[in-house]
Amino acid sequence: MSSFWFGFCVKLFMVQYILISAAAAFAVCAFWSGLVLRRYEFSTDRFGGASIRAVHISDLHSTRHGKNQKKLLLMVKEAEPDIIFLTGDIVDDRKKRKPAFELFDGLCALGVPVYYVTGNHEINIRDLNDVTDKIRRSGVRVLDGECEKIVMNGVRLNICGISDPRSYDREGGYDGWESAMRTAFADIEDDSDYNILLSHRPERIGFYHELGFDAVFCGHAHGGQVRIPFLLNGLFSPHQGLFPKYAGGIYSVDKLSRKTFECVSRGLSVFWNLPRVFNPPEVVLTVIKSDDSRTDSSDKNSI
Repeated sequence: MSSFWFGFCVKLFMVQYILISAAAAFAVCAFWSGLVLRRYEFSTDRFGGASIRAVHISDLHSTRHGKNQKKLLLMVKEAEPDIIFLTGDIVDDRKKRKPAFELFDGLCALGVPVYYVTGNHEINIRDLNDVTDKIRRSGVRVLDGECEKIVMNGVRLNICGISDPRSYDREGGYDGWESAMRTAFADIEDDSDYNILLSHRPERIGFYHELGFDAVFCGHAHGGQVRIPFLLNGLFSPHQGLFPKYAGGIYSVDKLSRKTFECVSRGLSVFWNLPRVFNPPEVVLTVIKSDDSRTDSSDKNSI
């Protein structure tokens, strides 16, 4: 073989090697399903110098992250939360329930308040009442059209929750659900406490603002399943369709001289037949603080 052809073959091999390596690196990054901790901040003038660290978990779908949820629980513990919010689809209607209850038990063992609302998959569970009773026995506060007033770090909080709309209309409509919320939370707007809502569905942010909530925590969107960093925050989400507006991150509505922040978790489920692309399962830490109304985020593209 001449030196020309030898050099040509070496260069061709190097090009192929680089392309294959680049493709492999791209695939690893795109489909990586390890846990990430996502941190957000937003501010209020009603905390008097205090702050609240809230860990937000959603859409586990009975996925296990380490033996007895060890990896997930360690990440939550290291986030040092004051309070923990679970916004639905923690228990899956078609998978074993044990991983979900490992999470419930582990979170309650951390010694901070844990609040939970159902998602649409939990509503499909036939013995849901038995499941929610068991969740309560683990120490989790289950909320459905009710609120619990607490004082945390010197701040008066009003923690409210609502079950997924499917619990009010099996066809998934919103009329009965919205009517129940208007009745249950009629006094929210006049409440001097900082009003927080847990709800599975993020696309109803305008309605949550109308009710007078200061902060809302939601899930359901799964991060739009497929993301392209800096370009696309989500490809498809249930009840939002293609290119969902509320796929994951921090959003806000600022009308009527008040502001409502919404934190949307991209969830923790991992399904082999529905891969997450540039969308790793996440634990969310949201810091609500007193500040000069500045909002910060480690994921600014989704605001």
